[in-house]
Amino acid sequence: MHRRAWSFVLICVFGTSPTPGLSQARYEASSAPSRYDSTDTETYRVDRLGRILEVSSRRPVACPRQTARTAVLLVAGQSNAANYAKTRFRTAHPTRVVNLFHGNCFSAASPLIGSEGRGGESWTLLADELIDAGLFDRVVLVASGIGSTDIDRWREGADLNRMLLDTVRSVQPKYKITHVLWHQGETDLVKKTSADEYVARFSSFVSSLRKANVLAPIYLSVASKCGSVDGWTDADPVETAQRGLVNPAELIYAGPNTNVLVSPDDRFDKCHFAESGQRKFAAEWVRILRASTPSAGATTR
Repeated sequence: MHRRAWSFVLICVFGTSPTPGLSQARYEASSAPSRYDSTDTETYRVDRLGRILEVSSRRPVACPRQTARTAVLLVAGQSNAANYAKTRFRTAHPTRVVNLFHGNCFSAASPLIGSEGRGGESWTLLADELIDAGLFDRVVLVASGIGSTDIDRWREGADLNRMLLDTVRSVQPKYKITHVLWHQGETDLVKKTSADEYVARFSSFVSSLRKANVLAPIYLSVASKCGSVDGWTDADPVETAQRGLVNPAELIYAGPNTNVLVSPDDRFDKCHFAESGQRKFAAEWVRILRASTPSAGATTR
């Protein structure tokens, strides 16, 4: 387990990425399943981006009908939005918290289908807490996190933007997305992305979603801290950009500030969230969504 954890650190900071500009064909699945380690009985089918397409033990369940009390969360970003956390969670509400991927629903469990990485994540925990808090009756998770990715790959026209819009199109016949949860930025600090560059590329990302008729509020985490990275301060360019992008008039709201919220002791490798970090992250999302989620105009389907 420790050997896998340290490989995650290397992927986050130094990992290579697929070349931008990949054609749509490159999102197709590889033919061979991959086993995630010798102690894991699951097998996974993945695409060329590393996204999980199938988990051997999971079978589709009935997709819940959307009502005004159904949250449909589109989750995107890099490793701490993907399946790189320490602890795996399985929903305590298997018919009410589902992971939607290309038309099929599965009872939510780590690792989430649709994201890259094969460890734990925080979104299943968040979904359960939203239900337990009485904020929603059902939660649909649409996962699209890819580790070690910079903002340039998510801008309009880039490879991960095309992947995300393909995911959005697969959701729309069944559900209306009610919230977009964005957590990304650590790689941009390493690459020394300027505040102006980050703002321009994130704005392009937002524009692409709006053009795709995703009119839901977008929640933007403050996230630039990962390990002992030179250049991290309380006002580094990435954090400055993320703070400046918040604009309620454009339905862009502040998400958790994980630079402060999730301490080095809450990160099992000083970058990715340990269980204590996952729980802090989920609890802060609940607080934010309870306090500030405007009506997303969800319709009954």
